[in-house]
Amino acid sequence: MRYTALIVLILLHSVCAYAEEVWLVIGASDPTPEGIATKWKKCGTSSGITVRSGDCGDSKNVFAWVPKIETSAETARQSLKAVKSSLQDAYIKRCRIRPGSLLSFRENAVDLSIADVPTTAVNWDYADRVTTVQPLSGPWHIIISRYYDGSSIEDPLEGRRDRVILVGKERARHTLEPCMTPENFTVVEGTFAYQCTVGQAGDELLHKVVVYTMAGGKSREVMHCRNPRFPDRKTIACEIEEVNAEGVLRLQRIERAL
Repeated sequence: MRYTALIVLILLHSVCAYAEEVWLVIGASDPTPEGIATKWKKCGTSSGITVRSGDCGDSKNVFAWVPKIETSAETARQSLKAVKSSLQDAYIKRCRIRPGSLLSFRENAVDLSIADVPTTAVNWDYADRVTTVQPLSGPWHIIISRYYDGSSIEDPLEGRRDRVILVGKERARHTLEPCMTPENFTVVEGTFAYQCTVGQAGDELLHKVVVYTMAGGKSREVMHCRNPRFPDRKTIACEIEEVNAEGVLRLQRIERAL
């Protein structure tokens, strides 16, 4: 029992040792993504970053707009003085950033455009307003940044859009091609694949499978296919989608060379 407890303490110490410590100058906070985006917009600037308090290890997750991230308490206090003239409620928060979190990549938890989502939009929910991060392999992660395209409010998606960003070594970024509802990520050595929604037939959503290298280069696309898998390093498998005249979906597994 004592041995187990010692191992746990060692592991916890190791995690903390690798956690990046910063001081956040917080200008506004809100429990909802639309709320923090609106408060950020009212500040009249596009600078700064939105963060989740959970990325600092807090058990209760709220959103905050952070005009400055500093590496010491002293520089944070100086920055706080500079913003206090326009942000009376600004304060400092010490943060040990969780590795692999959005904050560790300096990526907005909520895009500024979310403030512009019309109150009349009926198909937007919480998940459509927040950015997420998904580990792929080693240092590589996928960031799905969800935003509002104000020029497309009349489309069936009511302006919902997703940016897909590959983050690699030393936070190197590659913005991949536009994709609606990226999901079902799968990885093989040096390569990954996922599916995007491309249309609808009756009640069924249709997809395509895209394949990328870890360097951000696109190597394959298979239309009207879902659920990608790698049987080996040189092959991509997925399920071809066919919807008949009665609206019944039929799936058939295929394989394509990379």
